[in-house]
Amino acid sequence: MKLKHLLSFFCPAVFLFSASVVQAAAPVTATPFQPLMLHSKDCFSGPVSSYDGFVSMLKRMYPNNPNIGAMLHKSIPRAMFELFQQQLHCEQFVYDVDGVKAVGYLILPKAAPAKSLPVLVYNRGGNGKTGSLVFMNVMSQLMSLAAQGYVVFASNYRGEHNQLNLPPEQIGKDEFGGADVADVLAFKTLLTKVPAANPEHVAMMGHSRGGMQTWLAAKQWPELDALVIIAGVTDSEALLQFRPEMENVFKARIPDYASNKTAALQQRSVSFFLPQIRADLPVMIVHGDQDKQVDVSNAHKIAQLLSARKQPHELVIVPGGDHSLQKQMPELREQMDQFIRQQLR
Repeated sequence: MKLKHLLSFFCPAVFLFSASVVQAAAPVTATPFQPLMLHSKDCFSGPVSSYDGFVSMLKRMYPNNPNIGAMLHKSIPRAMFELFQQQLHCEQFVYDVDGVKAVGYLILPKAAPAKSLPVLVYNRGGNGKTGSLVFMNVMSQLMSLAAQGYVVFASNYRGEHNQLNLPPEQIGKDEFGGADVADVLAFKTLLTKVPAANPEHVAMMGHSRGGMQTWLAAKQWPELDALVIIAGVTDSEALLQFRPEMENVFKARIPDYASNKTAALQQRSVSFFLPQIRADLPVMIVHGDQDKQVDVSNAHKIAQLLSARKQPHELVIVPGGDHSLQKQMPELREQMDQFIRQQLR
């Protein structure tokens, strides 16, 4: 995969294209890391302060995989790593939500003028440690979005997977669309602390479970300009029929699930609470027709519900696309960027 297909350039001074190779603009003068959030650290620190250190860390993590270096060079080339490191500000931070600590990420282009960039809140998929925002995911998912010219906020959600070494009552629990939705809503205040962020232009994107998180947050964030739902669930009860093993996740994550199953699943299913979301909020639905984890019927169903209430939306069904949409994501990222920016005018 060529690096130029991973990035939508947002400023000629930042990304220069030459034939099939992306070349970084003149290196940015190194400046000390200046956090914008409290309790934060530079994403490019410790073992990932350099590309060689990143490769060495993964080799130590996977000593029985002799191909790990070659795999990394293919998925995240040195040029991509160093370009992001030069051009993007990235910090991991710990923030308080009603007495519980969550871990978040903030990524944006360096030296952007005041209030010049729209904000994109990204909601990850998975639960607990599964799908957690580790450096590899932050680079491939979040930094690629920030490189399009966004201030990107993302939460790793509350829970033991964050390894904060705090008492349980301060760590909280990932409730899979319960109290953890507040971890996303907290960005409504935090984004005002970023000088380059335009608080009048805010969109939200979620993949898989993150799609559910996005719908739930939209109920309480009516000022959002646009939503992008990728491989999202429309009806959690129907999901159990398609993928029964998900009940293990629900039992482990959702409070009082055994005694409150139907109500708990409906509370997490946009098919039941769509009327609580602003009817003129534009939505882009993206789903692969070969998704084996969340059936594509979820996309068709929510599109029908949006049509019934005349809510503006765009449905993108990806031929051959699986749940991750990894192969198609570079092109899809450009489509999603265009959709969001159309709503920001």
